[in-house]
Amino acid sequence: MPKERRISEKVNVFEVPITKGLFMLAWPIILTNLLQTIYNITDAYFLGKLGPKEFSVPTIVFPIVFVFISLASGFSHAGSSMVAQYTGMGEKHNAEKSAAQTIITVFFISAIIMVVGLILSDSMVSIMQVEPDIHELAVFYLRVILLGLPFLFSMELIAGIFRGWGNSVIALQLMFFAVVTNIILDPIFIFVIDWGVIGAAAATIISRGTFAGVFAYILFSGKLGFKVHLKDFKPDFRFIKKVLSIGLPASLGQAVTAFGFTIITSVISQFGPVVISGYGVGNRINSMVVMFATGMSLATGAMVAQFVGADHKEKAVETVRKAGIITFSTILGISVLLFFYGQYITQFFINDPEVIEVGVTFFKLVSFSLPFFSLMDIFMGTLRGTGHTIQSTIVDMVRLWGIRVPLILIMSETWGFRGVFYAMIISNISAMLLSFLFIKFGNWKDRVVEDYDKSLEEI
Repeated sequence: MPKERRISEKVNVFEVPITKGLFMLAWPIILTNLLQTIYNITDAYFLGKLGPKEFSVPTIVFPIVFVFISLASGFSHAGSSMVAQYTGMGEKHNAEKSAAQTIITVFFISAIIMVVGLILSDSMVSIMQVEPDIHELAVFYLRVILLGLPFLFSMELIAGIFRGWGNSVIALQLMFFAVVTNIILDPIFIFVIDWGVIGAAAATIISRGTFAGVFAYILFSGKLGFKVHLKDFKPDFRFIKKVLSIGLPASLGQAVTAFGFTIITSVISQFGPVVISGYGVGNRINSMVVMFATGMSLATGAMVAQFVGADHKEKAVETVRKAGIITFSTILGISVLLFFYGQYITQFFINDPEVIEVGVTFFKLVSFSLPFFSLMDIFMGTLRGTGHTIQSTIVDMVRLWGIRVPLILIMSETWGFRGVFYAMIISNISAMLLSFLFIKFGNWKDRVVEDYDKSLEEI
């Protein structure tokens, strides 16, 4: 009788049905994202007790921090895709070595970004055009957050490494403890020690540092069957070049995309607090809905990368097809509910007739494009997961800078805030079609890694 699978064990994608494998990898990612949302809400909750000025600081700084999160996320795709493809090839040593080489590369990059960010923090906050007293608080908050940037990069990267190997549960377990740590430390640092806004940032650093430290220990100890060795940290520029060729396009693409959303927010802001509030409610709900698509997308990328590594191209295609059908159908069902019950959802947050009207408009229009966005997410996860990040970056850039931002600037002049929503629909559907073309005709089924050990033997 086969032993029962422990929660911390990897998913062997070659031994389980594709649909089961997708869900086994996806559900921990979805719950991890949900915990990340709770993590962010915790700071807002406690800072709200200090007053509107302190409460606004994380909101002001978030677009800047989100750029850094996007950079970290991009390099996690490099770690995940390389580990997954080597795992599929049966090259465990190269999988572990690629993880080590990704870690040292990302460590130096995060250190450089941290130093540059600390130097330019005042200028970055100035872009947000806030009042002088809030500006000073925001700069201090940002600087403290930046000191913990290596922890943020480590969290994202090591989670990607384990995900590529087939274990997405360990990130969920550690994120749970990070959230609990943050909930405990926030009131202590904010109120008891009386550090205020800086206390919230300090609690974030400590909880992230603890998360990253335990993650690193598990990776170095090999307790879960995947271990990096000290000898693997000796710089090998064949691996480093590959890390940069995969990670840089993904990081830059996602960072530029993150910056683009600040432009969109600034356009929305011109329509006043009623539209901002209605858009804010809709966007929050959208973010929660697409967590399912994001989880399925990352799971798809990890599975497909292993199949590509093993040269099981038919299974790779079948994985994308099944993930697309499941995700599109699920999000379509949720979108129908949003279309008909958007009024009650908006009313739950803000019981203001004008805001409710904007919220209803948002849900009736934007919900139409959510299934297409979720399908795009699956295709993008496939491209990033297999290391073909130039194609995914092209889709990112075209969707936001080629279509959405220009259309918003044009259509908002004619249709007001509804023009923004129309632009979101058009850009989501267009990006889905473009990403589909890359999946249909692109080279994503080709490996991006090499068996360096075998190459040396042949010499």
